[in-house]
Amino acid sequence: MELAVSEMRTGERYTFIGAIRDISERKRTEDALRESEQKLRRIFESAAIGISTNDLAGRYIETNATYQKMLGLGEAELNGKSFRDFTHPDDIQLEERKFDELLAGRRDSYQVDKRYIHKDGSSIWVNLNVALLRDAAGAIIGSLAIVEDITERKRIEDELRISEARLAESQRIAGLGNWVWDITTNELSWSNELYRIFGREPGEFTVSYPAFLDAIHSEDQAQVEEAVRRTLEEGEPYGVDHRVIWPDGSVHAVYERGEVFTDDAGKPIRMSGTAQDITARKEIEEQLLQAQKMEAVGQLTGGVAHDFNNLLAVMMGNLELIGARVDADGAVGEMVGRGVKAAERGAALTHRLLAFSRKQTLLPTSIDLNQLVASMSDMLRRTLGETIDIQTGDTNELWLCVADQPQLENALLNLSINARDAMPQGGRLIIETANISLQDEAAAAQVDVEPGDYVMLSVSDSGCGIDEETLKHVFEPFFTTKDVGKGSGLGLSMVYGFAKQSDGSVAITSTPGEGSTVRLYLPVLAAAEDEAAGSETDSEVPASHGERILVVEDDEEVRELAVSLLADLGYQTIEANCAQTALDLMQHAGAIDLVLSDVVLPGAMNGPDLAGEIQRSVPAVKIVYMTGYAEEAFDHHSALNERTHIIHKPFRKFDFASAIRLALDEAPPPS
Repeated sequence: MELAVSEMRTGERYTFIGAIRDISERKRTEDALRESEQKLRRIFESAAIGISTNDLAGRYIETNATYQKMLGLGEAELNGKSFRDFTHPDDIQLEERKFDELLAGRRDSYQVDKRYIHKDGSSIWVNLNVALLRDAAGAIIGSLAIVEDITERKRIEDELRISEARLAESQRIAGLGNWVWDITTNELSWSNELYRIFGREPGEFTVSYPAFLDAIHSEDQAQVEEAVRRTLEEGEPYGVDHRVIWPDGSVHAVYERGEVFTDDAGKPIRMSGTAQDITARKEIEEQLLQAQKMEAVGQLTGGVAHDFNNLLAVMMGNLELIGARVDADGAVGEMVGRGVKAAERGAALTHRLLAFSRKQTLLPTSIDLNQLVASMSDMLRRTLGETIDIQTGDTNELWLCVADQPQLENALLNLSINARDAMPQGGRLIIETANISLQDEAAAAQVDVEPGDYVMLSVSDSGCGIDEETLKHVFEPFFTTKDVGKGSGLGLSMVYGFAKQSDGSVAITSTPGEGSTVRLYLPVLAAAEDEAAGSETDSEVPASHGERILVVEDDEEVRELAVSLLADLGYQTIEANCAQTALDLMQHAGAIDLVLSDVVLPGAMNGPDLAGEIQRSVPAVKIVYMTGYAEEAFDHHSALNERTHIIHKPFRKFDFASAIRLALDEAPPPS
């Protein structure tokens, strides 16, 4: 109750008047208001989020403990300061604009993520919600800010963003994309990398399962559908190779994996998977398979050619010995001559097989390709005919290359003849040389050579060209696009084998209807090597001077042939079937002037090993090698150079006698 008393005076008399009013309701209201204020104060003080009030200038009026803790400052340190004093410099402009709009009444509140500068100098991220403060009359008197510390959330978001960026980068590098198929809606979601794998831009392609199948090569669609079906029915993940068709029509290889997810009842509801672009890997695998096939064929042809050369040597040699004894019978002599010519054709065939299998014996010298092309130009014009316009292009300061000159000349001739055959109505043949530096591993890998410097010989024609599928087989032996009987299919395979055995390579490009270009890469001469040696010329074979020759050959028929030819030439001979027997004979058989040895011998020592042993004890002994193929016999013998004398099986009597006489008459090397 509330009592009010008033005094009234009448003359000398005072009268007091009292009024009693019931204020219970007011008391209840005041108590409620006081309690509400206390609650608000407790909330303000204990709130887990920061709260501040600011005047029209942005200066702090009041801040709670959480706000103060965010900044690492006490209430006294904040008094009189503006929010601008603690806002990160990069964020002030944004909030200033919003705060001005708020005070101007153009907005009632605003929200912004920004950074404060903590007392220790570190930055903290906050989510700031600011609203107007008005007095009872509605006039703006300041602002109220609700502040949440989101530093940890920002850190997690940044880490997630970095993780996603790294994942996207990894997928890009690996050519790997991912997808999710919602089976209930039949909709697919793709990663950006998957769009690239399918040759599309994000958003360009309507992503659905039918559209996905339409992008797959028609020949592979059934295989993919079957893999998906089995996974849906059996629950096991699938992995399948297939091709996709890009909008430009190009075909790309993809390896795809998929896995199914089911609901609690076991019903498939979703499939997730990945797709990886394996086009480059497929190309490498195809090249490797091709190389392995070529290597296997090379091993086979090399072995066959070796044995066949021995047979041809016996046939050719004995035919010539017979021919020397039947001069009186012209008809028999003609038959012998035809037999010798047939053996020579067989020898040419095995020579090409050995070139492909990289088992021919090469005598590399330094060569100026410009000079070689110039020296062969007249011969090529006579060989190719008047309908072929031959053009040559020299490179100034062309490096010297290292190769077997006769084999290189033969390779250029083969390439030119192939070019002529591709231009039956005539055309243009361009022969060019160039210095090529392939120091980068990727660039060297493109032409299948080790990184380094090379000299290139290019032969281009304007002929019919070769389609892409045929190009895959042109270096295989016996593969030919010519009519039956018009080509052995060994020309390009011989060039291939010669290039690889010379530590170089050969590459071919072609467009149907526009012509072909074959590029032969040969290693550059090292600075320390000698200049090119001059070519040897044939001369008459002088008579034997009574020299003794040791013949070392494991094939009995070839050994008997060599002994017969030497005896026919007037030489004395002794013979051995292996290296150890030859060494024993050298100790007890008296003086030996020359050793004629097969390159490949049975036992621990081959021909070059035997020659090394003999010349260590008798340096003056001359060495001549016979070979059907050299394999790796010379790999570790530095003596293989222009002074090395080699007779290739099968051999004519004249060539055989010339090699023997040349070796015997050669001056010993300077000591």
